[in-house]
Amino acid sequence: MNLLAIETATETCSVALAIGDEVQQRYRHEPRKHAELILPWVQDLLAEAGIGFNSVDAIAFSRGPGSFTSLRIGIGVVQGLAWASDCPVVPISSLAATAQVAAVNGAEFALVALDARMSEVFTALFRLNADGIMTLSGQERVCSPGLVQIPDEGVVYAVGAGFERYPELNLAASELAGIRADTWPDAVSVIKLARHWLLENEALPAEMAQPVYLRDNVAQKSESGSALKSNREE
Repeated sequence: MNLLAIETATETCSVALAIGDEVQQRYRHEPRKHAELILPWVQDLLAEAGIGFNSVDAIAFSRGPGSFTSLRIGIGVVQGLAWASDCPVVPISSLAATAQVAAVNGAEFALVALDARMSEVFTALFRLNADGIMTLSGQERVCSPGLVQIPDEGVVYAVGAGFERYPELNLAASELAGIRADTWPDAVSVIKLARHWLLENEALPAEMAQPVYLRDNVAQKSESGSALKSNREE
Protein backbone atom coordinates (compact mmCIF):
# COMPACT_ATOMS: atom_id res chain seq x y z
CA MET A 1 0.00 0.00 0.00
CA ASN A 2 1.27 3.47 -0.93
CA LEU A 3 0.67 5.86 1.96
CA LEU A 4 0.90 9.62 2.16
CA ALA A 5 1.17 11.09 5.68
CA ILE A 6 0.64 14.68 6.83
CA GLU A 7 1.54 15.87 10.34
CA THR A 8 0.80 19.45 11.49
CA ALA A 9 -0.41 19.15 15.08
CA THR A 10 2.40 21.10 16.71
CA GLU A 11 5.12 23.65 15.95
CA THR A 12 6.70 21.21 13.52
CA CYS A 13 5.23 20.12 10.21
CA SER A 14 6.08 17.16 8.01
CA VAL A 15 4.93 15.12 5.05
CA ALA A 16 6.03 11.56 4.26
CA LEU A 17 5.41 9.21 1.35
CA ALA A 18 5.74 5.44 1.69
CA ILE A 19 6.13 3.38 -1.47
CA GLY A 20 6.54 -0.20 -0.37
CA ASP A 21 9.35 -0.27 2.19
CA GLU A 22 10.81 3.06 1.07
CA VAL A 23 9.77 6.15 3.03
CA GLN A 24 10.78 9.72 2.20
CA GLN A 25 9.99 12.69 4.42
CA ARG A 26 10.03 16.47 4.48
CA TYR A 27 10.24 17.89 8.01
CA ARG A 28 10.77 21.34 9.50
CA HIS A 29 10.31 23.18 12.78
CA GLU A 30 8.32 26.14 11.44
CA PRO A 31 5.50 27.17 13.80
CA ARG A 32 3.83 29.53 11.32
CA LYS A 33 4.73 28.06 7.93
CA HIS A 34 2.51 24.97 7.80
CA ALA A 35 0.19 26.41 5.16
CA GLU A 36 3.11 27.34 2.91
CA LEU A 37 4.98 24.06 3.16
CA ILE A 38 2.52 21.17 3.11
CA LEU A 39 1.19 21.11 -0.46
CA PRO A 40 4.56 21.83 -2.13
CA TRP A 41 6.07 18.99 -0.09
CA VAL A 42 3.30 16.62 -1.21
CA GLN A 43 3.97 17.57 -4.83
CA ASP A 44 7.74 17.21 -4.42
CA LEU A 45 7.54 13.75 -2.86
CA LEU A 46 5.15 12.47 -5.53
CA ALA A 47 7.39 13.86 -8.26
CA GLU A 48 10.50 12.29 -6.75
CA ALA A 49 8.71 8.94 -6.53
CA GLY A 50 7.55 9.27 -10.13
CA ILE A 51 3.89 8.68 -9.33
CA GLY A 52 0.67 10.67 -9.48
CA PHE A 53 -1.72 11.18 -6.60
CA ASN A 54 -4.00 8.51 -8.05
CA SER A 55 -1.36 5.97 -7.00
CA VAL A 56 -1.78 6.87 -3.32
CA ASP A 57 -3.92 4.27 -1.56
CA ALA A 58 -4.65 6.24 1.62
CA ILE A 59 -3.75 9.44 3.46
CA ALA A 60 -2.65 9.05 7.07
CA PHE A 61 -2.82 12.21 9.13
CA SER A 62 -2.19 13.50 12.61
CA ARG A 63 -5.65 14.12 14.04
CA GLY A 64 -4.46 15.90 17.19
CA PRO A 65 -4.57 16.93 19.89
CA GLY A 66 -2.49 19.98 19.19
CA SER A 67 -2.61 23.59 18.07
CA PHE A 68 -6.08 24.52 16.85
CA THR A 69 -4.74 26.55 13.92
CA SER A 70 -2.08 24.02 12.88
CA LEU A 71 -4.53 21.12 12.99
CA ARG A 72 -7.06 23.08 10.96
CA ILE A 73 -4.45 23.76 8.27
CA GLY A 74 -3.23 20.17 8.00
CA ILE A 75 -6.63 18.52 8.12
CA GLY A 76 -7.96 21.05 5.61
CA VAL A 77 -5.29 19.85 3.17
CA VAL A 78 -6.09 16.21 3.93
CA GLN A 79 -9.81 16.78 3.37
CA GLY A 80 -9.21 18.58 0.09
CA LEU A 81 -6.92 15.89 -1.27
CA ALA A 82 -9.11 13.04 -0.05
CA TRP A 83 -12.40 14.45 -1.35
CA ALA A 84 -10.93 15.44 -4.71
CA SER A 85 -9.63 11.94 -5.40
CA ASP A 86 -12.01 9.82 -3.29
CA CYS A 87 -8.97 8.67 -1.30
CA PRO A 88 -9.57 7.09 2.13
CA VAL A 89 -7.93 8.39 5.28
CA VAL A 90 -6.31 7.02 8.45
CA PRO A 91 -6.44 9.23 11.59
CA ILE A 92 -3.49 8.93 13.99
CA SER A 93 -3.07 10.52 17.40
CA SER A 94 -0.37 13.20 17.54
CA LEU A 95 0.50 11.99 21.05
CA ALA A 96 0.96 8.44 19.75
CA ALA A 97 3.11 9.74 16.90
CA THR A 98 5.30 11.59 19.42
CA ALA A 99 5.65 8.43 21.51
CA GLN A 100 6.52 6.45 18.37
CA VAL A 101 9.43 8.79 17.64
CA ALA A 102 10.69 8.06 21.17
CA ALA A 103 10.36 4.32 20.55
CA VAL A 104 13.04 4.57 17.88
CA ASN A 105 15.39 5.72 20.65
CA GLY A 106 14.72 2.78 22.95
CA ALA A 107 11.90 3.89 25.24
CA GLU A 108 9.77 1.08 26.72
CA PHE A 109 7.22 3.51 28.11
CA ALA A 110 6.70 7.08 26.90
CA LEU A 111 4.88 9.63 29.01
CA VAL A 112 4.06 12.31 26.44
CA ALA A 113 3.31 15.92 27.35
CA LEU A 114 2.85 18.49 24.58
CA ASP A 115 2.34 22.16 25.35
CA ALA A 116 -1.39 22.94 25.08
CA ARG A 117 -0.95 26.65 25.94
CA MET A 118 -3.09 28.31 28.61
CA SER A 119 -0.88 26.64 31.27
CA GLU A 120 -1.98 23.14 30.22
CA VAL A 121 -0.53 20.10 28.47
CA PHE A 122 -1.88 17.36 26.24
CA THR A 123 -0.71 14.12 27.82
CA ALA A 124 -0.93 10.32 27.69
CA LEU A 125 1.14 7.27 28.58
CA PHE A 126 2.21 4.79 25.88
CA ARG A 127 3.82 1.36 26.08
CA LEU A 128 5.92 -0.32 23.39
CA ASN A 129 4.37 -3.60 22.22
CA ALA A 130 6.04 -6.66 20.68
CA ASP A 131 5.58 -5.20 17.18
CA GLY A 132 7.51 -2.05 18.03
CA ILE A 133 4.35 0.06 18.21
CA MET A 134 3.62 2.52 21.00
CA THR A 135 0.12 1.72 22.31
CA LEU A 136 -2.03 3.89 24.53
CA SER A 137 -2.15 2.99 28.22
CA GLY A 138 -5.11 4.79 29.79
CA GLN A 139 -6.49 7.81 27.96
CA GLU A 140 -5.42 11.03 26.33
CA ARG A 141 -6.31 14.19 28.21
CA VAL A 142 -5.62 17.87 28.64
CA CYS A 143 -4.75 19.09 32.13
CA SER A 144 -2.51 21.39 34.14
CA PRO A 145 1.14 20.23 34.38
CA GLY A 146 0.70 19.50 38.07
CA LEU A 147 -2.01 16.91 37.34
CA VAL A 148 0.08 14.78 34.96
CA GLN A 149 0.37 11.33 36.48
CA ILE A 150 4.01 10.22 36.70
CA PRO A 151 4.35 6.38 36.49
CA ASP A 152 6.32 4.74 39.29
CA GLU A 153 7.05 1.45 37.49
CA GLY A 154 8.87 0.45 34.29
CA VAL A 155 11.50 2.21 32.23
CA VAL A 156 9.64 5.42 31.42
CA TYR A 157 10.87 8.37 29.37
CA ALA A 158 9.29 11.80 29.60
CA VAL A 159 8.68 12.90 26.02
CA GLY A 160 7.63 16.22 24.52
CA ALA A 161 8.04 19.97 24.89
CA GLY A 162 5.74 20.15 27.89
CA PHE A 163 8.56 18.85 30.08
CA GLU A 164 10.79 21.73 29.03
CA ARG A 165 8.24 24.52 29.17
CA TYR A 166 6.69 23.76 32.57
CA PRO A 167 9.30 23.58 35.38
CA GLU A 168 6.98 21.72 37.76
CA LEU A 169 6.48 18.98 35.18
CA ASN A 170 10.20 18.76 34.49
CA LEU A 171 10.85 18.39 38.23
CA ALA A 172 8.16 15.72 38.63
CA ALA A 173 9.72 13.71 35.78
CA SER A 174 13.26 13.97 37.10
CA GLU A 175 13.11 10.47 38.60
CA LEU A 176 12.19 8.84 35.30
CA ALA A 177 14.67 7.15 32.95
CA GLY A 178 15.17 10.35 30.98
CA ILE A 179 13.55 13.48 29.61
CA ARG A 180 13.34 13.97 25.84
CA ALA A 181 11.75 17.37 25.61
CA ASP A 182 12.92 17.96 22.03
CA THR A 183 10.87 15.05 20.63
CA TRP A 184 8.09 16.03 18.23
CA PRO A 185 5.61 13.99 16.17
CA ASP A 186 6.54 13.41 12.54
CA ALA A 187 4.97 12.00 9.39
CA VAL A 188 7.23 8.92 9.37
CA SER A 189 5.88 7.87 12.77
CA VAL A 190 2.34 8.56 11.50
CA ILE A 191 2.99 6.15 8.61
CA LYS A 192 4.29 3.44 10.94
CA LEU A 193 1.25 3.74 13.20
CA ALA A 194 -1.10 3.84 10.20
CA ARG A 195 0.37 0.66 8.74
CA HIS A 196 -0.15 -1.11 12.05
CA TRP A 197 -3.71 0.22 12.33
CA LEU A 198 -4.52 -0.98 8.82
CA LEU A 199 -3.62 -4.56 9.71
CA GLU A 200 -6.97 -4.85 11.49
CA ASN A 201 -8.98 -1.93 10.14
CA GLU A 202 -10.15 -0.47 6.85
CA ALA A 203 -9.15 3.05 5.87
CA LEU A 204 -11.99 5.51 6.48
CA PRO A 205 -13.95 7.65 3.99
CA ALA A 206 -12.75 11.20 3.38
CA GLU A 207 -15.44 12.79 5.55
CA MET A 208 -13.89 11.08 8.58
CA ALA A 209 -10.83 13.32 8.35
CA GLN A 210 -11.70 15.27 11.49
CA PRO A 211 -9.58 16.80 14.26
CA VAL A 212 -9.47 15.82 17.92
CA TYR A 213 -8.90 18.84 20.14
CA LEU A 214 -9.55 17.34 23.62
CA ARG A 215 -10.81 20.79 24.60
CA ASP A 216 -14.50 20.45 23.75
CA ASN A 217 -15.19 24.16 23.63
CA VAL A 218 -12.52 25.02 21.03
CA ALA A 219 -14.58 24.02 17.99
CA GLN A 220 -17.80 25.40 19.48
CA LYS A 221 -16.34 28.85 20.02
CA SER A 222 -14.73 28.81 16.59
CA GLU A 223 -18.04 28.03 14.96
CA SER A 224 -19.66 30.92 16.83
CA GLY A 225 -17.13 33.29 15.29
CA SER A 226 -15.02 33.95 18.35
CA ALA A 227 -11.42 34.66 17.39
CA LEU A 228 -10.31 35.05 20.99
CA LYS A 229 -10.15 31.34 21.74
CA SER A 230 -8.08 30.45 18.69
CA ASN A 231 -5.66 33.30 19.36
CA ARG A 232 -5.13 32.17 22.93
CA GLU A 233 -4.78 28.55 21.77
CA GLU A 234 -1.80 29.53 19.61
